[in-house]
Amino acid sequence: MVQNRINSILYTLEHRRAFLKVEKMLLGHNTIRGYLHDLDKVFLKLFLSKDTVQKMHRNYSRHHAKNAHTKQDYIQMVIDWECARYTKPDKLLNARETLYKYYPELKSKIIPILEEFNL
Repeated sequence: MVQNRINSILYTLEHRRAFLKVEKMLLGHNTIRGYLHDLDKVFLKLFLSKDTVQKMHRNYSRHHAKNAHTKQDYIQMVIDWECARYTKPDKLLNARETLYKYYPELKSKIIPILEEFNL
């Protein structure tokens, strides 16, 4: 049980490192939002199950589809999608592939961002 929590936290920390690397590559710098990316999950996983944390996080995080409203939200979403393939064996798609497979309704918002960053 404890080892599962530790492994889940390490998985999230590795994803955060990849997020910061991709963010810096695309934007030329890291943002406050980048430094805070998924940090809630690291702390919540100390006390709650991985599934509970994931549901909570997706319900209020602005880099997830149902909560995104601004261009910055969508940029963070694209960075999240783009970096997932580097650390998440279950999510091997790049940002463009993720858009077309899971979020085609967001094409009008996301395609200009993909083009802006040559993704």
